Amino acid sequence: MESTEETRGAIDLRERLEESEKQLTGEGNKVSRPKIQRIPAYMAEKLEFQRYYRTQIISFDPFQQSQGWLYKEAWAAMYLKHTNLKFDDLFRELTGEGGWSLKPMWDKLYDDHGHLYKDNVIVDGCCVLELLEKSDLSVDPEQELKISMDKLVRVHQDLLILDNQLPFQLLRLLCQDQEKLQKCLCNFLQVHGIQTAPKLPGKKTENEEVKVTVDGDDDEDPIHLLDYLRKALLMRDQHTFYKAINHKKMKRGSLHLRKYRIGTIRELKAAGIRVTKDSHNNSMYPSFKDGMLQLPELIVDGSTPHIFLNLVAYEMCPDFRNNFEISSFLVFMSSLIDQPEDVKELRMAGVIINELANDKEVADLFNKMDTILVPETPLFADVRDQIHSHFESKRGRIRMLSWMGEASNTFFRSPWTIIALLAATLGLVLTFIQTWFAIHPKS
Repeated sequence: MESTEETRGAIDLRERLEESEKQLTGEGNKVSRPKIQRIPAYMAEKLEFQRYYRTQIISFDPFQQSQGWLYKEAWAAMYLKHTNLKFDDLFRELTGEGGWSLKPMWDKLYDDHGHLYKDNVIVDGCCVLELLEKSDLSVDPEQELKISMDKLVRVHQDLLILDNQLPFQLLRLLCQDQEKLQKCLCNFLQVHGIQTAPKLPGKKTENEEVKVTVDGDDDEDPIHLLDYLRKALLMRDQHTFYKAINHKKMKRGSLHLRKYRIGTIRELKAAGIRVTKDSHNNSMYPSFKDGMLQLPELIVDGSTPHIFLNLVAYEMCPDFRNNFEISSFLVFMSSLIDQPEDVKELRMAGVIINELANDKEVADLFNKMDTILVPETPLFADVRDQIHSHFESKRGRIRMLSWMGEASNTFFRSPWTIIALLAATLGLVLTFIQTWFAIHPKS
C-alpha cells in the first residue's frame, strides 16, 4: 500500500515537472504571447517607482471596481448610446466563442467558477473605447467627457499601468469597426506624443503611413494598449537595424546584469563625437558612424516615467520573451545623461524636447531610471562598442580636453575666482619682474 502511494506521488511529481517544462519552453517559440501580467515584485518594491504603478482615477481590476466607477459608467453609457449597441448583443458576444477566448489571456475576467464578469467587462471596455474616441485633438475632450483636463491627463496615465490593462481582444469584440478602432488607437498614441501607429491586422486604411512587422508576425493583435504602445515605439526600421548589425559576429546577450557605461554627452563631445537628432528614423534605436551619434527625438513630459517604467515592467514579465529594447534604450540614455548640462546639450541638438519645468528634472528622471539592470543586448552593444573604439582612438585629446574642462570649472566658475586668478597671475608677473631687476640691476 505504501509502495503504491509512493508510486502515485512520483507520477504526480513527474507530471507536474513536465507541465512546468511545457509552460517554460512555450514549445520553442522565439516570442511568447503573454497574458495580462502583474508588475514584477522586484520592480514594484522600488519606492521611487511605486507612484508610477498605481492608478489615480480609474481601475479595471475586478477587486477595485469602485475606483472611478462614475466616470466608467458614464463613458460606457455615452459609447453605447452613439454606437447604438445593445447590452444583450454584447452579452452574447462575450459568452460566445469570442468571450471564452479571453480566458487564456486574462483570468481576472472570470470568477472562481469560471463565469465571466460580464457587467464589469462591458463597462470597462466601452469606457476605454469612448475615452480614446473622444481624445481626438479635433474635439474638446473636456466638454465631450465631462472631466477636467488635469484629471483626464491622469486617466490616460492610468491606461499605461501594466496592472490596469484590458485584453485587446475585448476592445475588438466591443468595436468591430476596423477603421474606428484604428482611429481610437491612433488617438491613444498621439496623446503620448507618438505620431505614427502600427497597422492592425485586417483591412488597410487609406491614411496608413507605415507597414509594421513586429517580431516577424504582422498577423497578431497586440496584447493590450501597453503592448500596442511598445510596438509603435519599436516598429520603425527595427529589421533594418538588425540587418545592419547582423553582418558582424555578434555575441549573444550577456548574463551579467549591469549598467554598461558609454560616457556622458559632455564626455562624448570632448572626444569629438557629434550628437544629432536622427530625422530619418523615429524608432528607439541609436546609430553611430564617422564620429556622429544619432539619437531618436524624445519628448519628456509628466507622462514619460509612466510610459517607460511600465514598459520596462512589461518587458520583465517572465512569460514575455523579448529583447529588452525599451529597457536597453533607457539604460543607454541614462548613461548619456548625468547632469542638467547633458540635458541641455541634447535639447540644443533637438534630441530632447523638454516639457518639464527645467533640465534638472529631466536629469533626475534618467538618473532614477539608472537603477534598471538588464542584460546587454546586441541592439545597443554594437553602438557602445563603436563609441568605445572611438574613445580609444582619441584618448590623448580626451585627456587634454578633460584637463581644460576641469581648469575651466575650477578657475572660471564665478567672477570672484576669475579675479583671484588674475590677481595671482599679476602677482607672479610682478615678482618675476622684481627678481629680474634684482639680478640684473641697471648699470
